[in-house]
Amino acid sequence: MQNIKLIALDLDGTALTPDNTVSDATVDAVRRAREAGVYVVISTGRICGEARDFAVQMKADDLMVTAGGASISRVSTGRCMMRMSMPWEPAVRAAAAVERIGLMVMVYVGETLLITPYDEIEFDKYKSNEGYLAVKRVVPSIAEFVAEGHVSVDKIFARSKDPVTLQMVRDQIRQIPGVRVMSSAEDNIEVVTPAADKGTALGMLCRELGTDLSHAAAIGDSENDLEMLRAVELPIAMGNANDAVKTICKWQTRTNAEDGVAAAIDRILAENG
Repeated sequence: MQNIKLIALDLDGTALTPDNTVSDATVDAVRRAREAGVYVVISTGRICGEARDFAVQMKADDLMVTAGGASISRVSTGRCMMRMSMPWEPAVRAAAAVERIGLMVMVYVGETLLITPYDEIEFDKYKSNEGYLAVKRVVPSIAEFVAEGHVSVDKIFARSKDPVTLQMVRDQIRQIPGVRVMSSAEDNIEVVTPAADKGTALGMLCRELGTDLSHAAAIGDSENDLEMLRAVELPIAMGNANDAVKTICKWQTRTNAEDGVAAAIDRILAENG
């Protein structure tokens, strides 16, 4: 019989509904899990300030995996307690590549989100939560800002509706030593140090809480969840997950439009020893 002591939840496409909200069913399920003595933590590609907003709504535990595994943060402070940044020169080259081709770009630097004036207009069309508004910093050129200030970059997030452009940029960045490229949805790419992934960071988080990955479950839907799902004892795929995620998971729950996270948490609790 399983003995799950911690459940890690991805946000976008998983714990959040398709309109990026937290459902009452998810809040209730997180409460039941924590009352049963099971930790519930957020594990997301979002920056800590944004992730904190949703963790507070869910009443999740204090520690979070953020920036796609490039940082571990606290809900209580909205700050990073650990960062794994990219080497400076590869970060500059990757930022220049996405900026030169004209993708919408956000760069994660600890608790700060760097964006250009144009990208601010575009991201503000769908990002309105307080966490995003509080952490963004507008600069004329992200690549120049990182290069001139020798800034330590945790993650580069770039978005485009054109799959051909995304693939072209992805192929270019793959040629840069010292970075790793992945995605959290079909319309984006994420760039981090090769040392950073959600699985590695979740293992560190587990140790902080006095448990380990052999007593952990994780729920996810996309490419940037793969390392986390491979690392835990009980990997669970969302019903809306891509095929690569579904292939490596032990079972599948409902979609994020059908309270799949709540259903998965309730099954975990029912089957716990």
